[in-house]
This record gives sequence, structure tokens and C-alpha cells, in this order.
Amino acid sequence: MYRDTFSNSRRARHFGRSTQNNQQTNNQSDYGRSDNHINRRHSRDTYPNEGDFNGPPSLFNLKSLMNFSRNNPDAMIHPFFDESSSDLSFHLSSLALDENNNRRVRTSTSSGQTESKHSKNKDSLSLPSWVYDENHEIRSDLTLRKVVDKGLIPTFAMDKSGCHFLQSNYYGKNTQNVDPYIRERIARDVLSKKEVFLMICKNIFGNFFLQRVIEYSNNEEQDTIKRYIVSDIAALCLDKYACRVVQTALERLEPEYADAIVAAIPRKNRLMAICTDQNANHVIQKIIKRMGLSRWEFLITYLCKTEHDNLLDICEDKYGCRVVQTIVEVLSDDKDEHDQEEKAHCLRRLMNKIMSKCQKLASNEFANYIIQHIIDTPGILSPYRDLVIETCLLRNLLSMSQEKYASHVIERAFELAPLPYIAEMMEEIFDGYVPHPYGFRIDFQETGKDALDILMFHQFGNYVVQRILRICVDAALGDRPTLVDNVDYREKFDSWLSKLYVKVRRDKSRLTRFSSGKKIIDLLERVENAFRYDRRASPYSPTHDVLSALCPSSFFSPPGTSSVDWPSRASSVTSEHPNEY
Repeated sequence: MYRDTFSNSRRARHFGRSTQNNQQTNNQSDYGRSDNHINRRHSRDTYPNEGDFNGPPSLFNLKSLMNFSRNNPDAMIHPFFDESSSDLSFHLSSLALDENNNRRVRTSTSSGQTESKHSKNKDSLSLPSWVYDENHEIRSDLTLRKVVDKGLIPTFAMDKSGCHFLQSNYYGKNTQNVDPYIRERIARDVLSKKEVFLMICKNIFGNFFLQRVIEYSNNEEQDTIKRYIVSDIAALCLDKYACRVVQTALERLEPEYADAIVAAIPRKNRLMAICTDQNANHVIQKIIKRMGLSRWEFLITYLCKTEHDNLLDICEDKYGCRVVQTIVEVLSDDKDEHDQEEKAHCLRRLMNKIMSKCQKLASNEFANYIIQHIIDTPGILSPYRDLVIETCLLRNLLSMSQEKYASHVIERAFELAPLPYIAEMMEEIFDGYVPHPYGFRIDFQETGKDALDILMFHQFGNYVVQRILRICVDAALGDRPTLVDNVDYREKFDSWLSKLYVKVRRDKSRLTRFSSGKKIIDLLERVENAFRYDRRASPYSPTHDVLSALCPSSFFSPPGTSSVDWPSRASSVTSEHPNEY
């Protein structure tokens, strides 16, 4: 075959099959496919030159060529070329197989990828091309008036760069200096059609622009904004971005318009979905915090319904529990003297409903935070805290101490309850019984184990024991008051601490296997060291006598050893004790 009839297919095979693969993948022109290459195929010197092709060989092609040439060195010399030809080295060099050419090809390829990336970003932008400069940023000489005259306000509002441009040039410090014509045109473009307003509300960038529009709107514009929001209030509250616009409207609009938005909140079927939605619950919390009680009293009525268990459903929800907790926070705020009688009445209604479901709420993953909040908050909620402890916790103390979430509530009760209730709970723990799976009571004499023995090695109950131990130690060291209403609980705390020492001494070998047990031993060892080296640590000598009598100095640290010689805290948990959380 003559060399001037060298076909495109043979030329493609000469440069490797990877070129054909790239052609199918990228839908680009293959090497030697254009008419210019066909016209030049008679020129022997210019044909192999890489400048004649649409682009430089890719790194993948070069790697394929190098591997192929290493295995078949003779096959790389095409019959088109004569081995004795003086131009052979020139033709081979044109394949860019040497190191310098490879470096040049890599550079050109990376620059080509960068160009492609820039062009792709440019195509993905929603703004017109004339808006950008050579760095693909909004031009510095672009004016707000030009954007307004082109009718691009909605387009700019829903673009990231465009939204920043509008906020920096129109709202904020520049609001007072804006031409009235521009302000009127912007308000007309955004508020003239409800569809445009709602579309911008639900946009990831446009919602920020609308929040600024609401912030600097006049009465006429606020009325329009109110009508648009009320027309689709449920969907806007449930939307990820539009819920922010609704919250800003409740905060910035005049009271009459904000009240109209609250009045449009659904009262029946949709209210449950709004209270338990991850977006809409923030709208409800904003209403509770910003509006008067009379505007959102319908929420308390909805929660306290007797025919439906709405309170339990909302409290057990991940987002609904925050709504109920916010209601409790606002109703128990004694700093705000407005509507105190109405707040007290609503609080009684709500707390009566909560008390009826207290045990279920305390055992729930999310609702337990509401019970903890009632226990944590002093003042108006103190009577309800005592009621929770007396009617709910004391009756189920041992069983709730072994639950994952209820045990947190028990810990808070031990920490913050009044001394008489702490004493009652301590007696229930130290002199209590072992709960039987069939519900009846098993005494200590029958099993040889009491409630404290069970809780010490329980995966959740051990945290309650640790809290009890800290309370007893604080009382022994004088860091916690033990006198209230002329009744001194000092001796009882000493007795409880002594019982803990006896329990730990008996089960020390088992406790050292678990991290929770080591924490108990470490705390008791610190107390022992405090009494051994610093007699001034506690002004109560009877406690020191009790500790010295029950726990010799060699009990926690055997002779010649210290706590650092004990097994590591990272030791594995045996089958005796389930994994801790």
C-alpha cells in the first residue's frame, strides 16, 4: 500500500486504541479525522507532528504507548516509516515519549482540564454572562440600577453571588441612600406576584434576600407580605428555607400582621405535623417566645385534650419535645410580670397533664429532657419538681434506675432534690428490695442481694450509684449542707457512706474488672487519702472514725502497690456485666 493512501483507521491504530476509546467517551474528533488532516496526509514531514491534531495526547495514551513499546519494540515502527530513514528519530520524538515532552504534555493537559472546569462553572451559573468579569466574579462596575432596569432582581435573589450583591448594595447601611425609583421597582418585582414571592421564599439564597425585604418594608408592603404568607402558611412552615422567612416576619412585621400569621396556623390535623417537623417547630417556638400568651394558648388546649394523647405524641418526638419544653420555660418565667395569672393557670393545666404521663415521659429518649428541665428549674417549678419526685420517682426508683433514659432523671433528682426527698430516695436504694421480673417483692434474706448490689453492676444503674457516692462524699467532706428545718441528716449520710464502703470492700475484685467499678473505687480512695493526709478536710471526727474502723488503709491499695498498679481502665468487660453506654 502506498504511503499517501495511509488511512485514518491505520493512523488511529498507529497512535493506539486508547485514542479511539477517548473518541467514544468524549464524543470528540479523533486524530486525523478532519479535512485539514486528510489534505495534509501527503506531507510526510508534517503528518506525525502533534501540532496537527486537535489536542495533545493524554497521559493515558502515553502510558499505553510506553508499555506497548517496552514489550514490542519492533512493532512500534510502522511500515510507513523506513528503519533506515534519517527521519526516524524525528518521528519517534513526535510521539512525546521522552521525559521532557511528558512533562509538557502533563502541563497542557492540566491547563485544558482547568479551562474545562471554568467553562463548566460558567455554564452552571444562572446569571447572564455579561455580569461576570474575567475571574468569573460579578463585575465591580455593575450598578444596582442596571440590574433593576434589566428586570433581573428575582434572578439575582436566587443566585449566591447575586444575592450577596443585592444585600450589599440595597439593604443594610445603604438602604436610606437608595433611589426611590429603585426601591419601588425592587418591591414591585418581588411582591407583585405571589408565585414569585413563594418561589424566592423556598430558595436556598432567595430566603435571605426576602428576610431583608421584610426587615425594611413599609406598611403597604407588610400587608402584601402577610397575605402571601397566610395563603400558604403550612407549606412555608414545613419548608427548610421558607420557615426562616416566616420567623423573620413574626419578629419584624407590625403586631397586627404578625397576629394574622399566627391566626392562620392550623388548629387541628396539621398542627401535630407542624409541632413535630424539624423546620416548622422553630416557627412554633418563635411564636411562643415572641407573642403574648393569648395568641398561642391554643397550643396548650391542643396538648391537654383528653380524647387524644397529643402531649405524649409530641413529647416523644425528637423536635416536638423542644416545643413543650419551650412552653414550660415561658410559663415558668417569673421575670415577665405580664399575664402572670393566666400563665399560672395554663402552667397548672399543662403540668397536670405531664404528671399523669410522668413515668412514660421519663423513660423516653426525648421526653426525659422535659422531666429533667422541671427538676432543674427552681422557683415556680419547685412544687412540680417535688410532685415529680413524690408521685413518680419514689414509687419506681429501683426499676427506673435500671433504664437507659430514666436513670438520667434519677441522677438529676438525687443532685437537685431537697434534703428530705434525697433522704427518702437514699433509704429506698439502701434498704430497698430486688425487683422481680414477675412483679412481686423479694427480700434480702431470701436472695442474699439487695437493690444496691444489683445497681452496682448494672450497665445503667451503676451511674446512679456513682451519683449517690458523690453526694455522700460531699456531705462527709462538708461540701453539701446536711441541716434543713432544724433536722440534721449528718448521721444518715455517714451511715450510707459506711454501707457503700462495706459493699465495695466485699466486691472489690469484681469492681476492678469494669471501668464503672474502678470509678467507684477511685472516689473512695480519694476520700480515704483526704482523711489520712489532711485531717482538716472534714470538721467531723465521727466520720473519720467510721471510715477508719470499716476501711483500713491497706484496703484500696494493697501493701507495696498503688492505684497505678491496678488493671487498665480499658480492660475488656466480661459476661458478668453488659457493655456500658
